[in-house]
Amino acid sequence: MPILSTMGLKKIFIAPAGTTAGQMPAKGNAWLDLGDVYKDTCQLVDDDVEQTVHESETSSKKITLMGNYVTAVNLTLMDPSLEQLSRYFGGTITGSAPKRKWLRPLKPVYKEWAVWLMPEEGLFVGCPNVVVVPKFEITYSSKGICLVPLKINFQDQLCIDEEMTDPTQTDPTQTA
Repeated sequence: MPILSTMGLKKIFIAPAGTTAGQMPAKGNAWLDLGDVYKDTCQLVDDDVEQTVHESETSSKKITLMGNYVTAVNLTLMDPSLEQLSRYFGGTITGSAPKRKWLRPLKPVYKEWAVWLMPEEGLFVGCPNVVVVPKFEITYSSKGICLVPLKINFQDQLCIDEEMTDPTQTDPTQTA
């Protein structure tokens, strides 16, 4: 029997979006760990649905048209690696460790991803087609660290799966 509550965030997985609309990419090594999510910053939210009400002048007739759900995951990455910065902002890493350099492009890179949010307990939530919009937020102080707020905009239907396990594992007996 499935767990009836979903609590905590264990990990977020991301993979290049598949070629079939509405379908998640297959489990396997294309799925990557999104990165370290700063504590208590991850939130899945829907914007208010647009409603247009048409009313008759001569009767009590009303017609209400509903817009689409606009869903996003808002979170903050903590202390991202150069590989993660390149993955989400774009740009190229040059050189070899420990003397590498990364240049962020002036214009954000459009790339489609799929995402699974893995809870500590409960239901996986995901979307087969999302866009990740990053920005920097660095505090240069004795207590500041590099934070990268991300907005993950859903461009397809939200998926909730009772039987989902770690998408990086093709063998269902293995877990993260």
